[in-house]
Amino acid sequence: MKSTSDTRFLIRRRTVLAGLAAGASLAACGPQVDDAGTPRRIAREVDQTLQSIAMTELAADPELATRLGLTEDAVGYPFNRYLTDRSQAAYERRRVSRLEILEALAATPRPAEGSPQARHLDTVTAAYETAESLFVSGHGQTGLGVSYPYVMDHMRGAYIDVPDLLSRAHPVRTAAEARAYVDRLAQFADAMEDERRRLEADAKSGILPPDFILARMKDVALKFAEGPTDTHVLITTLESQLAGPEDLSLEEAGDILVRAKRLVREEIQPAYLHLAEAFTSLQANAPSQPGVWQQPDGAAYYQAALQAYTDQGVSAETLHALGLTEVDRLTAELELALFEAGLTEGSAAERLTLLSAEPDQIFEATPEGHAALLALMQTYLDKAEAALPHVVSTVPRTKVALRAVPEFLEASAPSAFYSAAPANGSAPGLFEINLSDMTDWPAFTLATLVFHETVPGHHLESALTAETARLPLIRQMIWNVAYGEGWGVYAETLADDIGLYHDDPLARIGYLQSLLFRAARLVADTGIHSMHWSRQEAIDYLVSVTGQPEGPMAQEVDRYAVWPGQAAAYWIGRKRMLDLRERAERVLGPDFDFVEFHDTILTGGPRPLSILEQDIERWYTAKIRN
Repeated sequence: MKSTSDTRFLIRRRTVLAGLAAGASLAACGPQVDDAGTPRRIAREVDQTLQSIAMTELAADPELATRLGLTEDAVGYPFNRYLTDRSQAAYERRRVSRLEILEALAATPRPAEGSPQARHLDTVTAAYETAESLFVSGHGQTGLGVSYPYVMDHMRGAYIDVPDLLSRAHPVRTAAEARAYVDRLAQFADAMEDERRRLEADAKSGILPPDFILARMKDVALKFAEGPTDTHVLITTLESQLAGPEDLSLEEAGDILVRAKRLVREEIQPAYLHLAEAFTSLQANAPSQPGVWQQPDGAAYYQAALQAYTDQGVSAETLHALGLTEVDRLTAELELALFEAGLTEGSAAERLTLLSAEPDQIFEATPEGHAALLALMQTYLDKAEAALPHVVSTVPRTKVALRAVPEFLEASAPSAFYSAAPANGSAPGLFEINLSDMTDWPAFTLATLVFHETVPGHHLESALTAETARLPLIRQMIWNVAYGEGWGVYAETLADDIGLYHDDPLARIGYLQSLLFRAARLVADTGIHSMHWSRQEAIDYLVSVTGQPEGPMAQEVDRYAVWPGQAAAYWIGRKRMLDLRERAERVLGPDFDFVEFHDTILTGGPRPLSILEQDIERWYTAKIRN
């Protein structure tokens, strides 16, 4: 990254936490405890600590501030002008900073047990403790709630993340924001070089992605390097927005565009080519098969990842056995559903493959076909939104939009994903589906996908959290995968519970196939990273179990190869929520309230499963006492 007085300002901010232990004086009058029973002096100190931690994180990660839709006044510096520092020095500073934060959290006085503040403090502490358990490995990338063994891969890294940031999140509503876009372009080549150096340093220690992942990374880099500068996505994105700012003259808009084109042509496209060459060079010594077990202390890293993503000390062997058991159970249920739908010949996987190939299940790979697929998804979304009063007491105001993944991101984007609405309300939540291969999306698979990603899944969870949970800023920056993805898969089952598949037996088959796929991922992830499965062995297993094509299953295996343990969070999170529901139903009997149960889950925000369990226990205990 280029050194300027502003970047030195950011570095100074990264050493925050000064004053974190400073207490606030008691109010001169009024009650000395708040509604939860916490002394007001302690409540203020907790709030100050959490706010200071948030400011520390945002000082080190200006891109996160942009993605959250925050204002410069709220964050305290013009973050839209900067990219996040990706150098080795920044990585080491981040770990020191987070160790200091853990010390500050340990020194923070406790609010009243069971209070929202106690939940906030425990959730933040757990996120930092989990991050440190993976940070200690000294390689890859570790955030608050996610960790990756490699500095970059075919799904993430500056070479993918920055174009995504600039095309999706960076605002160009004013002349200053247009200038800031170009400021970020000026830092982009350096960001790619910083990550390349870190990737090569890790490789010298025996930690680098498999050769087939590096080949995919090279393809992505070359795609961003190719073509005329005028049609590069970084230019077309900016050019399409320059007419918007009212305070931007035509002359300055032209100057901004000229400077942007020069940066892309002379610095950014050459940096992509250099990156592609580095990926090619690294392939010579890269492993040919997936699995962190091949790395120094790889088994310990994988166990820490499983702990992080499941909030339980579950061994790989236990998860593998659980996955196999669930695969058998769901296969039997699918066989019955397929038989009732008139598909009677062959194994469950073979019948699912035949169903996927039916002409009425496939959308054409044309603009009209894309539009028809999105229209069908919208009907499922409308149906789910109409049923929301049966799920939660408050229907969120924030809307969600459906769209196809932009073409320039298809090669690196997941098959489907949800992005929460920004905090400033400038856009709705967004569910995007990758339509690079229309055969990936038979019609019968779309209902459960919509329910998972939008309503009653991720969008409902995200929007209700934003609108009702009143979380402190630091908690808005922490994602707990077992909670979030667990709710997403639970939502697929919830859709079945409230009858959303009732008049669509093929859509229910799609739901059962989705659950089967989640269970099979437990087997494949643990097989790859603990039991030394080859890439092809994992692909073959998923195809033979789920009936899905080899291409999409290869994409899935490549995802697990670079994100060990994450797949376990989906099943474990769903299982814990179903277990808690069953327990509450047994305890409360006829007093069990479906809507209250979901309100208790969703209004607490993303948090570890252990804290979620405490919240549910408090809820049904209070109902018994009343």
